[in-house]
Amino acid sequence: MKRINLVQVVYGFSVGGAELKLLELITRLNRNLFNISVICVGIGGPLEERFRALGVPVHFLPKARRFDYTLPFKLGRLARSLQADIMMTTLFFADIIGALSTFVYKPKALISWEAITGQLRAHQKKMYQLTSGRFDMVVAVSNSIWPYIIKDRGQDPQKIRTIYYGVDLRKFAPAPPHRNRTPFIFGTAARLVYQKGHRYLLEAIPEVVKEYPHARWELAGDGDKLEELRQQVAQLQIEPYVTFLGRRDDVPDLLAHWDAFVLPSLWEGFPNVLLEAMARSRPVIATDVEGSGELVVPEETGLLVEKKNSQALAQAMKALLANPGRAETWGAAGRKRVEDHFSVGKQVMEFEELYLSFV
Repeated sequence: MKRINLVQVVYGFSVGGAELKLLELITRLNRNLFNISVICVGIGGPLEERFRALGVPVHFLPKARRFDYTLPFKLGRLARSLQADIMMTTLFFADIIGALSTFVYKPKALISWEAITGQLRAHQKKMYQLTSGRFDMVVAVSNSIWPYIIKDRGQDPQKIRTIYYGVDLRKFAPAPPHRNRTPFIFGTAARLVYQKGHRYLLEAIPEVVKEYPHARWELAGDGDKLEELRQQVAQLQIEPYVTFLGRRDDVPDLLAHWDAFVLPSLWEGFPNVLLEAMARSRPVIATDVEGSGELVVPEETGLLVEKKNSQALAQAMKALLANPGRAETWGAAGRKRVEDHFSVGKQVMEFEELYLSFV
């Protein structure tokens, strides 16, 4: 069988969730089936060397201005030279440049990988709606984001398919519980930005420590809200209970160290870090936002609470502290759920089947 020329187009090589998941996907795709090339449009970034280390051709098309109108032509010509059969785009700028490039060269399929549910600006919605017809498929990371893709992107629902994120079950192996350990540590790993809702988690802590002074919280991540959150900790007088860990690259080890994982996000697409926590056999408490409700089974693998509700977060954490045995039971159930439905092997297989369906 002739190998399929698969071109992955991404906006930049930043250390973001979408870029890291693309890196993981390319690492695992069957090289006997696909000739893979990567094209970065717009900006570079620290992940460039990791993409080059995969042993696939990496091309860089920088933008000369905010919206470089030459890029669709350059991408179209490059895709033609690579004889692209399938082209998949990741992130807004790559989506639009990729869609416009098909007027120069149309592969057998143009696919967009959509993971974001944040607010699009008016011009972004307009650009998506003008180009939606150029996409043969939009891959959603959860069923929850379909309404957003249909409404904001103007995408035909017949051309949307869900492929859930998967987790590496070996890298995130089950970790033994900390039976009867003091303190009980709640952890979270997320960028310190508005979207992740840390302020509501901090607001919940005073109520929890009134009843459970042995509880502690560790926040891994960095972002533009760091100083604001530090000030909030001081105002709430919870300094002895909260530790900011900064940006960390040892999330698997942190998850094993923590007793439970909390994610107070205001919106998501499909929170990969919840998958990782469950794979490490940790119970999870999360806001009931896009994707989380498809992953967490309440009272079985963890708890879901209303977003922006610090009182609900406090009650959920107290419920876990009141019955520490739940941590072990829910953690084991979470691991099994990930094994059954959310392995990275399953994710890669579904992408390969999708690509093959177009050739």
